[in-house]
Amino acid sequence: MRFTRSLAALLFFTSLLAAPAWAGPPLICHPIDIGSQHSLPWLATDGWNGADPAYDVSHLTNDTLDLLDVSTPVTVQMETLRRAAIYAARAPGLADALTIRLIGRTLQSQMNGKPDPSAWFDAGYFVETVHQGAIVYPALRGAANVDGLPLIRMAIRLGGAGMQPAVAVIERAATRP
Repeated sequence: MRFTRSLAALLFFTSLLAAPAWAGPPLICHPIDIGSQHSLPWLATDGWNGADPAYDVSHLTNDTLDLLDVSTPVTVQMETLRRAAIYAARAPGLADALTIRLIGRTLQSQMNGKPDPSAWFDAGYFVETVHQGAIVYPALRGAANVDGLPLIRMAIRLGGAGMQPAVAVIERAATRP
């Protein structure tokens, strides 16, 4: 099962790398097709932003954390975190609050003696998505003043499957702080 997920993620990211160049920061402006998998509320759209205007962002942190666990496929983690960054731009401090909770998950897993690669990946990927999101959403500027790549690399070192292609996408982006 883990091999199948890793292979699917690798094929997905390979297709992203081979795709024609799209405008906009990739972690924000390039939605990830997750099929019928459960994520944050989203409206069907031809573009990259299907944020539901009726969604109450006061629930964003808890809703996001509820969707992320060790059984969540990497692509669903990424799309959920992309959506979370877009929603976080609606309220000052929301991106930082979610970042703190995501990083807290990494520390908790360390203290439990069972480092969780998914927790490390989620924290790093969200931080990098927020960095890129600041290009589209000025309200995100200055949020999450952390470098997410070391967190993602830690996830990979801890055995996180299918996460390596995310590093290539992030490194290729011209938006590194």
